[in-house]
Order: sequence, then C-alpha cells, then structure tokens
Amino acid sequence: MNASGENKRDAADHGDLIGRFVDRTIDAGKFEQQYLDLMKNDEALHPDDVFAVLDKLFSEVDEYFAAPEASPAERRDLDEVLRRHAAAALARLQQLGALG
Repeated sequence: MNASGENKRDAADHGDLIGRFVDRTIDAGKFEQQYLDLMKNDEALHPDDVFAVLDKLFSEVDEYFAAPEASPAERRDLDEVLRRHAAAALARLQQLGALG
C-alpha cells in the first residue's frame, strides 16, 4: 500500500470513531477515552491539513471534562458541545477526502 493509501486508512480509523460518536453509537466518555488513545498511538504521517483537523479535535477532546458533581443537564450540554466539534471535524475530513 502506498503512503497516501496508508494515510487514508489511518484517517478512516479516526473518521469511523468520530462518526460513531456523532451518530450517538457511543457516548462522550467512551469517545474521549478511545479518541485520546487513538491519537496517542497514531504513528501515521498524515498530510498537514488532515493532521491539523485531528489535532484540533484532540485538543477539544482533551479539554472535555464533565465533573462528577455536574448535573445531567450540564453533562448533556458538555457532551453536545463536544459532539458539535466532532461533527465539524468529520465534515472537514470528508471535505479533504481523507476518509477514502
């Protein structure tokens, strides 16, 4: 597989995870854990524009924090903010043609 094919495959892994969160297959807590793990263990050399999208979402996920004492409404609001960031990242990755 050539380098661009590997980048698309690896970006597709990110896209699949982001998509599962956006479509509510997984919750924010699971997404946070899996996305941080995926990024920390990602050794692919993504094109700069793709990496910028993934890295920006990484920062947004890293900042996500629902305090244990947060009310259900506060948690829902925080989750929705993160979901909007994820949806924007997914749309941008699709625009860039990074998802195959």
